[in-house]
Amino acid sequence: MIPLKKIDARDLCIGKQYLIEYAGSHVVSNPRIKGTFIGNILPECEYQCVLSKFTDVLQQGNASIPDLKLQDCFYNYYEADALTRAYTRHVLRQITGDENFTYI
Repeated sequence: MIPLKKIDARDLCIGKQYLIEYAGSHVVSNPRIKGTFIGNILPECEYQCVLSKFTDVLQQGNASIPDLKLQDCFYNYYEADALTRAYTRHVLRQITGDENFTYI
């Protein structure tokens, strides 16, 4: 299995979809969501966090949140490249003729 690539909040690209994981100490009902990045609000003081804004956020069960702002001190962001991996796996299965073929 290919590990997810963690992205710093300051390096997120506008219009790109990311996997978002809650990294705080409290228990939350949906620790993993995905959303499309639309911009950052950068800290004005050294003790503030980067506030990242997302749209079209999908939770477990495909419940949608239109707009969401998250603090980077409580969340980790990962590249959402599942579609690329699924396409690559599909093509490799066609090439090898093995329907159960997987790659690392």
